[in-house]
Amino acid sequence: MQRERRHNPYPWTWEIPAGVACAVLLVLAVGVHLGNGLAHLASGQGWTWPASSQLFASLPAVLTNTTDAVGVHAWIATVEFVLLGGLGWTAVWSWQHWGPSRLKGVSTRDQAEQVLGLTRLHKVAGIVRPDLHPTRRTRGARR
Repeated sequence: MQRERRHNPYPWTWEIPAGVACAVLLVLAVGVHLGNGLAHLASGQGWTWPASSQLFASLPAVLTNTTDAVGVHAWIATVEFVLLGGLGWTAVWSWQHWGPSRLKGVSTRDQAEQVLGLTRLHKVAGIVRPDLHPTRRTRGARR
């Protein structure tokens, strides 16, 4: 219902999907190196990390490494699973907050508490129900 009331004059273009694709590829590449580094650290060989210029160029060498490949690949798969789960959660959260199906014009919890909460209700109780909460008058004032 809310979607029909508003019109977005800006169409979806290629920049947003391209940015998302680049971010996913970067997270996957970092995940491979993070899993490799954790596998080496867990086996007692020390932390390994490629130079920043070799982040993508060293991926084939890491993935085709045959020395203790099962342990390295298990660490890489675990790290990638965790990172992809985090990306999925971020995508769902972003879609709910900024996507086209979000609720527009809805107040936050703090804003609703400020206007409708118990603190405000106690403050204006004499106005809302003057029969139950008479206003206090100064001494000697007549009705």
